[in-house]
Amino acid sequence: MKMFCEFLNESEGCKLEVSCFALKVGEVEEIIPLLEGKGFELTYIDGDSVYGKKEGNYQEITGVMKELKEQGFSWGEKE
Repeated sequence: MKMFCEFLNESEGCKLEVSCFALKVGEVEEIIPLLEGKGFELTYIDGDSVYGKKEGNYQEITGVMKELKEQGFSWGEKE
C-alpha cells in the first residue's frame, strides 16, 4: 500500500509525508529511487516498507503529489 500520511501547508513552506507498507517482493527497490528522485528524505526502510518526507513550496509539493497519485499513492485504501 502506498499512502500519503500528512500534508502541511504553513507560512514557511509545505511538508508531505508518505508511507509504503505491505509491499510485494521487489517493490521496495522500485519505491526507493522513485521517492529519492523526487527529493524525499527516506526516514525508514525495511524488507516491505518505506517511509519518507519532503519539504518545499506549495506548488512543488502539490506537483509531486499529483505525480505520486499516478504511481498509485492515495490518501486511503478506497480513494
